[in-house]
Amino acid sequence: MPLGDARVVKEDAATGNLLGGAVFQLWEETNGIPGLQNTGSDPDTRIGDTCTTAADGTCTRTLPTGVYYWQETQAPPGYDLPLNPVFGPLVLTEENITEGVTVTAENTPTPPATGDVTVVKQDGPTGAPLEGAVFQPWEETNGIPGLQTTSGNPDTPIGGPCTTANDGTCTRTLPTGVYYWQETQAPPGYDLPSNPVFGPLVLTEENITEGVTVTAENTPAPVSP
Repeated sequence: MPLGDARVVKEDAATGNLLGGAVFQLWEETNGIPGLQNTGSDPDTRIGDTCTTAADGTCTRTLPTGVYYWQETQAPPGYDLPLNPVFGPLVLTEENITEGVTVTAENTPTPPATGDVTVVKQDGPTGAPLEGAVFQPWEETNGIPGLQTTSGNPDTPIGGPCTTANDGTCTRTLPTGVYYWQETQAPPGYDLPSNPVFGPLVLTEENITEGVTVTAENTPAPVSP
């Protein structure tokens, strides 16, 4: 009986890069119902054990003519399973058995978990929230403790500045990392603090649900006589 290859190639959906570490189960169409049925009283037929893609992104089985499906049961690290994890049908015939049949399975990277990084602007003596303070968020990226905003190797600004509303807060939703809020303009009637950098705020997998917050206090500007 002639045999041919039924392959699945696992790729990154955006880049086309080949992905190792995806787990697939091969099935043969045997119940006469179009599409893969892998449960119920009359499922199709599981073929052998699962296959995990190597660095070349492929799983291959050598089979007789027939109709087959590859079912992705586990996405590669850092990726989500597709909404439909079944790829096929792959129809292996006497005409194509020499070159075999191949299907491409694309995966999308798992979005990073995110949480809120917040600064709360308050009046120093009273604790009242202050509107109108301008803050720039930064991410710690240069490996040097503290915030560096100039020189040849600064940390990284995150988007544009934020102006506090009447609740005194600025918030950014960000992946895990180390962040700072830099106050660049005090609210009307207040002075900038001597150190206008607040942080570090360390957002981790453990605290990402509740987020991290720092309080920034300002002192009213002296009233001219």
